[in-house]
Amino acid sequence: MSANKGNTVPTSAKAILLICTVMISCQCTRAFAEDTDAVRNATLNRIVRGEGKPGETVTSKNGEVIYLVLEGGIVEVRNTRYGTSQRYSVVKKSDNSRN
Repeated sequence: MSANKGNTVPTSAKAILLICTVMISCQCTRAFAEDTDAVRNATLNRIVRGEGKPGETVTSKNGEVIYLVLEGGIVEVRNTRYGTSQRYSVVKKSDNSRN
């Protein structure tokens, strides 16, 4: 016979509940991380294609590279690890004067 009284939960059930809770929380954390990665990638793609608005920024996953849209559609790429900065003008789809 079990020594459990009325409303108490057996220790094995508590352990199983704890394991399930940890597993679910790990999966949720990964899902949220993938969602933020998707947003970051979409913003970066928009900036590189020349569709970003002045002032719009995106930072790489490791935080070392920052993309910033300046006035006139110029994109500045800063690498904080190496202390470098590069600016370039993107070619938009409607610009047929460049190949």
